[in-house]
Amino acid sequence: MYQLGQAVGGFLIPPLSELFGRRLPYLVSCAAFCLFSLLTGIVHAPAAVYVGRFVAGLASAVPSVVIAGSVEDMFNTKRRVWIIVLWNAGTTVGLCFGPIYAAYISEAAGWRWIFHSAAIVTAVLSITLSGIRESRPSILLGRIIGQIKSETKIQELAWHNPDEARDWRALVRAGVVRPGKILLTEPLVIMVALISASSWGMIYLFTESLTVVYLSLGFTKTQASLPFLAIAVGVLFTFLPRLWDMKVVRDRQRAKVPVQPEDKIVGFAFAAPAQAIGLAWFAWTIPPAVVGVHWMVPTASLVLVGFAVNETAHTLSGYLADSYLLYSASAFSGLALIRAVASGLMPLVAHEMYAGLNANVAGSVLAALAAAFCVTPWLFFRFSMRLRQRSPFARFSLETHYQTNIEEN
Repeated sequence: MYQLGQAVGGFLIPPLSELFGRRLPYLVSCAAFCLFSLLTGIVHAPAAVYVGRFVAGLASAVPSVVIAGSVEDMFNTKRRVWIIVLWNAGTTVGLCFGPIYAAYISEAAGWRWIFHSAAIVTAVLSITLSGIRESRPSILLGRIIGQIKSETKIQELAWHNPDEARDWRALVRAGVVRPGKILLTEPLVIMVALISASSWGMIYLFTESLTVVYLSLGFTKTQASLPFLAIAVGVLFTFLPRLWDMKVVRDRQRAKVPVQPEDKIVGFAFAAPAQAIGLAWFAWTIPPAVVGVHWMVPTASLVLVGFAVNETAHTLSGYLADSYLLYSASAFSGLALIRAVASGLMPLVAHEMYAGLNANVAGSVLAALAAAFCVTPWLFFRFSMRLRQRSPFARFSLETHYQTNIEEN
């Protein structure tokens, strides 16, 4: 239910931030997550738990997608390199720590305190977010124009506002039709969504499979959650490719050559094989086929997986932000929908795979699929610029960006 809520929320709500601004979705979603997490921890009826998890998932999807638009609003090309990697790193590390604190909290205080603690944290965040400022350029410009009109007698002032929704039909077009059209008609968004979802889903798959594997190695239930720390360590290595990205950006700016989105996806070429190697390494250093190997050997492979998952998420989400600019939230809606669906299915797939096959064969299947994806970075290098230049939506986004934004060096 949580992932279903994320799929719905990630697809329908964030595009509305392009109409009504970024601030309101942050405030409402954080408060809603707090309230329904508290509800989930209090109620006893299963139906109420389902409702609480669905709405909490819906609310949690909003900031994770709207932030792409906020980053584009506030930071230029050079600074977006680091902001997006920090955002993705925080998201991935959070997913890694989730199973750990959930295991220990449920062991010590019961499962309800997992949701009570989430409600407490987001209650504090809701208070701190009350001071956040609006960043959407068209919204800010509209406020300035409105202030000028109120202070003067000049009423003929107008501005370029591609986000304006004059009636409910325009609202539906912007909030539903636009992200749906982008997802179904933009080849780049389709490619990014499928690749990112398959990689991102690995963490959710591991929530089922890692516990089974490490219990067979003699770990307790709480100890079996600790290997997620290795995935979190791998996230730290995603900062290394950013040094190359910064060099590319500096070289382009010195040569007075525009920085293209394709200039910042080199890390993806390293992430794809790293994931395949990490999964194959893990698959054949664990029981039942391999016994007597120290637990640190398979755990070390998870560092590669952590690097690969976060690097893929960073490069591809950054690519969408740079390609669709002011409409990046709409582009991210399709990504969020596919990724949430995959994340919800992965634990179910893991249960069936590891029950029907042994851990080694199931891991080998995942490694083989990851190996097949190793060709995708080179497809991006060869065809992505051509597809982006042919995309009417990407071109329109760029034109709108130049009319409503200022890019600083």
